[in-house]
Amino acid sequence: MAGSGAGEGPTLIKQLAACDKSTRDRAVRSLLHTWLPSQAEVSDEEMKRLWKGLFYCVWHADKLPAQSDLVEKLSSVLPKLEPGLSLQYFSVFLLTMRREWTGIDKLRLDKFYLLIRRFLNCFFVMLKKWSWDLDFTRRSIRVLVDGTFLADDKFQGNGVNYHIASIFLEEIRPFLPVKKEVVEVLLEPFVGIMGKVGDKVLVGKIRSNVFDVFVKMGRRFLELKRSGDEVDEGEDLVVLGTISLLMGFSAKFYELGSSADCCQGNRKVVLGLHEEFLKLEKDLTLWGIDVSIPEPNEGGEEDEVPELIPIASEMEVDDSDGVSEPAEVNANGSAKKALKKSKKAKKATRGSGKKTKKCKNAECSPADQENDVMVPAESANSSIEQNGDGHSITFTESVISNLQLQFEKVAAEVGLDGDVASACDLPKVNGAVSKKRKRVKSVDGQKSQNGELTNQGDGEGGGTAKTGEKSTKRVRFSMKNNLVWKPHSPLPPQSLRLPPSVTPRGSALKKGIPPGPITEVPPLTKKVKKAKSVKKARKVIKSMYPLVKRTKKLKSVSS
Repeated sequence: MAGSGAGEGPTLIKQLAACDKSTRDRAVRSLLHTWLPSQAEVSDEEMKRLWKGLFYCVWHADKLPAQSDLVEKLSSVLPKLEPGLSLQYFSVFLLTMRREWTGIDKLRLDKFYLLIRRFLNCFFVMLKKWSWDLDFTRRSIRVLVDGTFLADDKFQGNGVNYHIASIFLEEIRPFLPVKKEVVEVLLEPFVGIMGKVGDKVLVGKIRSNVFDVFVKMGRRFLELKRSGDEVDEGEDLVVLGTISLLMGFSAKFYELGSSADCCQGNRKVVLGLHEEFLKLEKDLTLWGIDVSIPEPNEGGEEDEVPELIPIASEMEVDDSDGVSEPAEVNANGSAKKALKKSKKAKKATRGSGKKTKKCKNAECSPADQENDVMVPAESANSSIEQNGDGHSITFTESVISNLQLQFEKVAAEVGLDGDVASACDLPKVNGAVSKKRKRVKSVDGQKSQNGELTNQGDGEGGGTAKTGEKSTKRVRFSMKNNLVWKPHSPLPPQSLRLPPSVTPRGSALKKGIPPGPITEVPPLTKKVKKAKSVKKARKVIKSMYPLVKRTKKLKSVSS
């Protein structure tokens, strides 16, 4: 290789095609990161030998992560090279793929499809890097078309052409919209290919994956514009629809189809595309819809500056209630929400009438004393609740006992069950009555439609409370514990030594069936009558004819 030792080039190519993965990785690293970027010019023969080794490097790559990593390394070099070297690198890649395509088996086909897709994507990245320069873009597209669709070599690499035609629009879509002149340079070769190539499979691939998509998007875009619905300018419907309506495809296809140079077998397809695009353009002028190609987004999404929202930083502190109120209001009204919340908290503190003090007495825990927790001034043996009138009620032990007596009295008058736990039996924690009431499990049995008594338990408790009168016993039947060994009845003769029979007892027996050995009776099978054969039926019918004739003779004699 240029710039290297005499024997270093062949050695590097052998290392690229080595069976050992670590050897191949070292060779790829030294080639792509060190040698190739430092070269200003490489001969075609040298680049072909280089790509021969890279092809078999991909050939040996096993498992999807390793294959994807290698494909990404080989394709990502394309935008980083100089323009002339990058186009040479890309053109020899296409030549190598067409030359070696017939030797790729179906098990390795997917990773080479991925290699072609990633190279085509990096091809458009390279064009974007050079700001879609018209001369460079035209030159690059010519390299792509001449190396695949219009290649004059004798290699049977049509699969490469078919795959590029299938994925071209998918890979260029993330880079759209671009200027109208650039779109013409990118798509004009495909129009010319429709009239020059004699491969009908390739013509069908280009029509179905490129121009039919434009026709479909253009029709949907016109319907959307006519209905008055708004769509984002970056969607596929808008970008591809405007291209199909404004690029003048109908005139180009008509000129191609009516020329003498057009392939006779493709003329019908070309004129059919002309009619479809012409109908779209007529509908555009008939409905009077104004359409323009969206502006190219040069900066991308990274240059968008987010809108800054002011945040209220100054706060006014009310010393009387200890509630802070925001002094500034931002544009989105977030401070208004904070102000409403602070007012609610202020009213709640004023209405409760609690006097708070710092936790420095013996009633507080050490953790509360460290955190300086505010606790109510009342004693721990009483709890305070606020009624609807705004007056506070202090629950002491005497008040709770009185309420309990009142509840029991009302329950006796109504006729509630005496076994029901009192609602006033509130749990106490550290001598104070807890505000949270413990859910009482319902124990009233509900009678089902059949008159049986069923227990209804609490959904969260998971069990039923036992009562003295209405509790039901749950029985679990086990066949092992309910078998009785009994002798045979009548007893068998003494010459036979038979074990006693096993008989279930208790609830395992059905009503009306005496205990005893269980015998299995084989099911009765109905005998199916065989149908008489057709021959026998015919013989019977034939035997009846002499009887009929004899009766007719007897009647004639008697008369």
